[in-house]
Amino acid sequence: MNRRAILAGAASFCASLAGCAADDEGDDGQPTTETTTATPTPKPSKPVLVGQSIAPVSTDECPADGKANVPAIENGIISVEGCLWGASGCSVVRLAGVEYDAESNTAAVVVETVEETSPDEECTQALVPLGYRVELRFKFQLPGEVVVVHDDVNGRRTVARREVNT
Repeated sequence: MNRRAILAGAASFCASLAGCAADDEGDDGQPTTETTTATPTPKPSKPVLVGQSIAPVSTDECPADGKANVPAIENGIISVEGCLWGASGCSVVRLAGVEYDAESNTAAVVVETVEETSPDEECTQALVPLGYRVELRFKFQLPGEVVVVHDDVNGRRTVARREVNT
């Protein structure tokens, strides 16, 4: 009878599709699982700056050219302390930027003074010393050297350098 031929043909057709079916069973009838291994994310070959902050601090002494030092390097944080000169009583200290040079593996911290005044505010016209503390937070690795640059009434100049021993 044709009915048996049709059923036999359908059975063999279904059997041929069984390998493509989504029943997720192996040859032994047990469910199979596909194992994939995650490729580890490669560690960047240069420091990655993940945070920066500046805070004004009081200063008792500030040389005419200003000063800066890098007193602490620990746990991925580089601290910079210093002072520079503002043109008037309305001058404030600001972190102008952090620049990384991959060729020399150097991070340059640029600290500047700017005037912050409201339209009706009067300022003393005397030079004022402005102290600061900068914190730079790095991920993966630290730069090989830190350079501190001041931009104030005395112009733009490098005031400190420190090699970073990691």
